Order: sequence, then structure tokens, then C-alpha cells
Amino acid sequence: MICGYDVKLPANVELYRTQKTMIAKKQLSRIYWQAILGKTLALLSSTCAWLAKYKEERIQSKRECIACNKKWETSEVKGDGVNECKESSHELPETLSEKQFEKNDLTEEFDMDFVSRVPFKSMIGTDFESFGTKRMKVEEGEDAKGHEGHTCLPKVSVYYGTRTHKQIGQVVKEFSRLPYGQQGILKHTILASREHTCINAVVHESGGDLQNKCAELIGSKGAGCMYKNNMRPKYERPVAARSLIGSSSEKSDNVWDIEDLVKALSSSTPPLCPYFVSTRVLTSDADIIFCPFNYMLDPIIRDNSDVSLKNAVVVLDEAHNVEDVCRESASFSFTEKEIASTCLDLHHKGNEVEKALEKVKKKLTKSGELIDEYSLEAMGNDVETYRQLSESFKTVNKFMTDILNWFSVMTAEALGAAKERDGRSAHTFTWERLYTSLTEANFLRFQDKTNGSALVSLLKALTDICGGNEYADLFKPNSSSLVCAEKFIYFFKIYFMEDYRTCYKLFVCAEKPFEQRRFGNRVEKPVRLVIGENLFSYLLVIHYMIFRSDVLDIGAFANKSDRLWLDSRVLPNGYREAKQGYRINFELWCMRPALAYLDAFKSCRSVILASGTLCPMDTFKSELGVDFQQQMEGSQVIPEDRIFAAVIPAGPNGHRLRATFRNINGDNHLVSEIASVLRAVCERVPKGILCFVASYRLLEQLYDFMESSGILRQIMTLKHVLKEPRRSAQMNEVMAEYEEAIVFPQHFGSNCTGALMFAVFRGKVSEGIDFADDRARCVVSVGIPFPNAMDEQVVEKKRFNDENSKKLHLLSGDDWYTMQAYRALNQALGRCLRHRNDWGVILLVDDRLLPTRANPNAAKVSRWIREQLRPLRGYDDFLLQLKKFVSEMQTENSDGISSSEQ
Repeated sequence: MICGYDVKLPANVELYRTQKTMIAKKQLSRIYWQAILGKTLALLSSTCAWLAKYKEERIQSKRECIACNKKWETSEVKGDGVNECKESSHELPETLSEKQFEKNDLTEEFDMDFVSRVPFKSMIGTDFESFGTKRMKVEEGEDAKGHEGHTCLPKVSVYYGTRTHKQIGQVVKEFSRLPYGQQGILKHTILASREHTCINAVVHESGGDLQNKCAELIGSKGAGCMYKNNMRPKYERPVAARSLIGSSSEKSDNVWDIEDLVKALSSSTPPLCPYFVSTRVLTSDADIIFCPFNYMLDPIIRDNSDVSLKNAVVVLDEAHNVEDVCRESASFSFTEKEIASTCLDLHHKGNEVEKALEKVKKKLTKSGELIDEYSLEAMGNDVETYRQLSESFKTVNKFMTDILNWFSVMTAEALGAAKERDGRSAHTFTWERLYTSLTEANFLRFQDKTNGSALVSLLKALTDICGGNEYADLFKPNSSSLVCAEKFIYFFKIYFMEDYRTCYKLFVCAEKPFEQRRFGNRVEKPVRLVIGENLFSYLLVIHYMIFRSDVLDIGAFANKSDRLWLDSRVLPNGYREAKQGYRINFELWCMRPALAYLDAFKSCRSVILASGTLCPMDTFKSELGVDFQQQMEGSQVIPEDRIFAAVIPAGPNGHRLRATFRNINGDNHLVSEIASVLRAVCERVPKGILCFVASYRLLEQLYDFMESSGILRQIMTLKHVLKEPRRSAQMNEVMAEYEEAIVFPQHFGSNCTGALMFAVFRGKVSEGIDFADDRARCVVSVGIPFPNAMDEQVVEKKRFNDENSKKLHLLSGDDWYTMQAYRALNQALGRCLRHRNDWGVILLVDDRLLPTRANPNAAKVSRWIREQLRPLRGYDDFLLQLKKFVSEMQTENSDGISSSEQ
């Protein structure tokens, strides 16, 4: 018992008290806890202990609730035999409606490649009302009547978030060690995309977007999905679905991850759709729900996933990057083609509805008294339905046409103000100019969110044209068009919340996507498209816009004066490209992560942020806009004699090591010294070595120098050398090769002792992969990973913080910039030393990290590393101490493999 809670743990595991106290007091907390301390297991066990006890208390409260007892008595009188006491807003009924199952509204996992620009945000929901207005009503308390008079405790669910699906697998593995899941005390599910859960071969063979293909298949005009159809009606109930998973799974307990679920439901009788089972059925009775951060933080994904965080306990594990995720979640990106294509699609579908309406009217007029009264009434209903659908299309089409006009005005202004450099020109508008432009475009009409307002009418119109009935399904716009319209609506919803207009800036960028193709001495002739009014011409144009835009840019048309992207017969005023042969990006940047954070978690019971690298912690309170009542920083538990940490301020030739952007580009001596340090480390440290640098460009520069100087060849006799790939799809293959070189070094040479991996700060290697024991006997960090100072978004974020530091109590732009660098540094350094019996070497190659008065920022390095830094008298002393340390560790672990005990 800890603090009155029966915390069930695996053998020989102890737990801290802070978590239970924090949850019981309904407080916010941020926990900085080095990975070796079993952070995830502690978070899970303490949270589960609290939730298990709360469930018992809730059952007792329902027994004592007069309103519940009255409801029970009423149900018995009616012969229902069940307690129909209404639960809290997010507790769904046991049987889900067909409409809920028709939704295909989870977005795909965002790409984890390290990028500086906010990625394009995909949204695939089609039933806008279900995830927009419904959730708004729930959170505004419209469900209060159902709980009126009740004294019982509301239901509480736990949402456990990590950054990626791969990290979720690791969390579920820890959950499986606890009896809460094994014994069925707490039920769980996982929110995952179709990419991870779809088992329909037809969908995968389409070779395109899985969510859109799924939507087509299960839509009213689709062939249907056998796996989804098999769910009706029995397996729409979570009890039946969980029973089937248990009987079909090879696992003996009740805990499964996504891979287990897919395997079980693929081979079950009948086989079921893992996507709909995990994200629609099992969420209705799950006590703990595992999901990536953006399923909670991104407003579009949250609504599409039916995630309701009201009264929930939220745990954000590996939360060191939550600020960036919040800013990205409240930012919106568009392209010129996306906006123009949406207008074209909506206009065409609206015309088709008008034609259908006229056809029914004529049929009704001609039939007159020749048809029976019932058929006449039905045709009259058709007229009214088509008329309403036509009005909805006009509303949405008007909105997107206004957007296109606004885009054209702002793009022309941006291109006029920007100077082109290397085929790229960009301009960022201030919040003041953004606001005045919205005023001029008459978008301030969307400030009002009350019933009957322009925004609510627009939401209803978009809901109408999204499909859901036999009429709307016939004219349903493309998913990409619905995505575009919805993103703009969400922007206005957030933009006009409270006083958030100062937090947004508009960025417009024009860049050439490729060079024109040449065939011998001949340049391919540009193509001109004129859009006709018939369906065949429209389909040809749409096909060209979707499939040929990657081969020949639509903008590469003849002379500028003779080019029309969208013909005037389709759009009232026509549309011309903003700039011939250029891709135009139109991005609405959120500068304050608190917008997304507060919007997501304002109605939560508790929010817990935890990471091994929350340090430096100064920015969280100011950037997220909340006061964390409890903070904790875990202490080091690995014996000091098993850690070798040092700052290398100079190389073997005495040259100062200061790996700034300018020094690396203009000083070959610096690169040579860094390469020599790496060679010396590879000669002395066995097994796996990770070397982190600031960017892929620097990685290639260092690698090329080592190759041309012959140092790389010398290292390759000792280590199999690998580079972190830019593409996520290649990561598994590279990691398999890395591990093979560590376990079977003889496969790569008679003198090979392991592997050297060059990696990038903030990249795929820097988090989410467990480099315990021989996988990382040494981590080398080169330089300090400051964000790109020339990146427009970094520049604007620094400026925003400077302008609002006093008003919003933010760090200055420079302080924020520095914090970003040291947090990324600490995250990479944490790849080494993963459990109490591990041993390893941590080397910081940069003289700015020496803990001196001249380097006050060196104190931003994680405390557990600072406390272990060894004083060095020079480079030769470093080599001697390193050799001695490794020798002692190898002697102590004579078999070369230390225990992996957690």
C-alpha cells in the first residue's frame, strides 16, 4: 500500500508517491525522470492503481446514488432489467450505431522524419457533425440534464500518449507486465490508423490512400468490406469483441498491442476489421486508451477520432517535444492547387445537384395526375431534399470561392514583397496584416459561434454535402476537397477563440518544384487545358491535375497571358496561376502552443507530462500556458563508476572544438579534429557507438571528409559504419544491420568490434529506440543543435516571443531558441545508459559545454550528466581515462554482455 493505494507491481520494482497524490488532487504535473529509472512502468502502475481504486469507489457511489436507484426501479418496472443511468459524456453505448461505423475519420500517423516545416495535415472525416458540433455541445455541458440529481462519481478514462505508434508498442509491453491488464482489472485499446490495422487486400492493392479507398469501399456505392460487415451486430459490442480477441490470440493474458490485435482478428472466426474494432468498439468500455500525441492535441484528428478528454486523466510520455506538437496542431498548411481544385470540385458537384433538381421538377410537372398520391409525395420530398442539398453546396462553394479570392490577393502581395533566391521566394505577414486581410475579405462574420451564425450555418452545410444519405452520397465531393474546406473552418474556429488573433502569422512561399524536362535539345512543350462543361472533360482535367502534376507542373502553360488553370466557364471569374511553374504554399502559423494545449486539455481531470529530457524545464509553464503544481526530477541510480562522461574542448592537435555552423563550413581543421576524436573512440570502445550531429547536411559533410582523408577507411576496419536514413521506411533495415554488426561483428571483418551510427539530433535515432547495453556503449554529441536560424518559422517564433514576453510571460526569443537546442542535446545523450546495470561513455564534443562561468548555458545539460562529468587535464588524459574505464567495465563484464534487468 502506498498512500492508501494498492499498487500492483512486477517483482523487485519500487514506486514513487508523487503521481498518486497529484491525480487525487486533480493537479497538473511535469516529471523529469531519466529513462533508466523505469519511468513508463512507474507512470503506468501508479495511474492504474489510482484508476482501479477509483472504479471501486464509483461502483459504491452508484449504489448510494438516489437518482441511479430511481432509474433502476424505473427500468425494472419497464422490464428492461438493466441500469440505464446515464454515464458521463464520453461513455458510449454498448452498441454503436451504423452511422458511427460508417465514419472513416482517423488520420494517418504523421511522418516522423525530421523536418523544420510544419507537415501537411491530413483529415479524412466525412461526418463533420459527429466530431465537430457534437463534441462542442458535449464540452459545453449539454449532457448535464442527463446527470441531473446524480451524486455518483463520473466515469474517468486514462489517455496515455506517446509520440509514435512504435513507442506505444513499448508502453503496451510495460503494461503487460502489470496485473491490471493481465487479470482484466482494467481494459485497454489503442487508437491507430488504417496503415497499421487494415487487413482488406482490396484496399492495400489500390496503392493509394488507404483511408479514401476504405471510405469508397464501405460507402453506399461501394462493394462493402467483409471484415467490417462481420461485426454486425454481435461484435459491435465490446464484450463480444474482447472475447473473440482473447479466444483468437496466441497470448495467454488480456494485453495485446496492435500487431497482436491484427493477427488475432485476421485469423478469428469470423475475421473482423481491427481498425473499427480498436477505434470504435473497444473505446466504449476501455479504461485506458493508448494513442499518439496528435490524437489528443490536433483538433481535427481529435474530433475525427471521437476522442473526448472531458474528466479524463491524460499522461503524455516522452513529452519533451509537446510544445512543437502543439504549435503544429494549431497550424494549417495549404497549396494553391489544393484550394483551386477544391473550388472546381465543389462547383462541379453543385452543378450536378442543380441538374438533378431540375430533372425531378420536370418529371413532377409532366407526371401531374398520372401517378399515385404516394409517388407524388415521394417526388415532392426528392425536390425538397435536392433543394436543401443545392443550398448547402452554394454555401460551401461561396466560402471556398471567398477563400480562393483571399488567397489570390495575399499571394500577389507576398510575391510583390519577396525577393527570389535560388528559385524560391517567401514572405511572412504580421498578425496585424493577417487580421486586416480577413476583415477586407469579410471573414470576421465567422467570429460568432451561436446558433444561426455564419459559422454554424457553414458547418451544417458541410455536414450536408459530406454524404450519409442516398442523395448526398451521389454528389459527395472528393475527400481532399472536404479536407481543405474543413481545415479552413477549424482555423477560423481557433483564430476567433478569445484573443488569439495575435498568435497567428501568414506565410506564403513560391518555389520551383523541379526543372522543366528536356528531351535532347528540345524543351517539352507546355500544355494548355481548357475545361469544358461536360463530365468527360471535367474528369480528364481532374485526372491531369492529380496524376500529372508530379510530372509536368500544371503551371507550365504556354505564355502567361494565354494560360488559364481553371476556365471562366467553371469558376465565375476564372483563375490564373499565381506564378508560372511554381508551387505556392499558403501556411497559417500558430506561434503559441498554449492554444492547442488548452483547447485539448481544458476539461481534463489531470494532465501529466513526463520525459527523460524535459530539462531545461523553464519553457513549459510559459509556452503551454499552465502552472504545473507539482514537478519532479529523478536522481541518478547507476553507480558512478559505470559512467564515463566528459566534455572534449580540443582535439589531438590542440585545435579548439566549437562546432558552429560557420566554423564547420570554413574550418577543415575542425572537421579533421572531430574525425580524429571519432577514430580514437572507435579504437577504444567496443560494440555500438552513436554519433549525433546537427543536420543531415553536416552528417554528409563530416562523412565525406572522413572518406576523402582516409580516416573513414581506418574506422571501417574496426566498426561497420552506418548513417541514419532520411526516410522512415528505411530505418528498420538500417537498425537490423547495426544490430547485426554488434552481435556478429565477425560478419563485417576479422577486426570489427561493432558498429558506428551517424545520426541527427531530433531525428529517428534520437528517440523511440532502446539502445541498452551493447547497442550504445558510447554516445558522441558534436556541437549544440540550435534550430536553423534562417528558417522563417524559427525567425517568426523568436520575434513573437520578444514582442509578447511581458504580456504573456514568455521567455525571450533568444532564451526560447537556446532551450530548444539543449533539449534536443539532452534527448540524444539519453540514448546511452538505459538501466541500472548498464555502463557507457557520454562525450560532448564542444568547448561551449564546459561547466565554466564563461558558459552559463552549460548548466542546461541534464543534471545526471553534469554530475558525472570528469575533469580532464588534456586530450591525452582523456584517452588514458577512457581506455582505463572501458578496460575495467570489460573485466567486470567478462562475457561482454551486461544484464538487461530493468
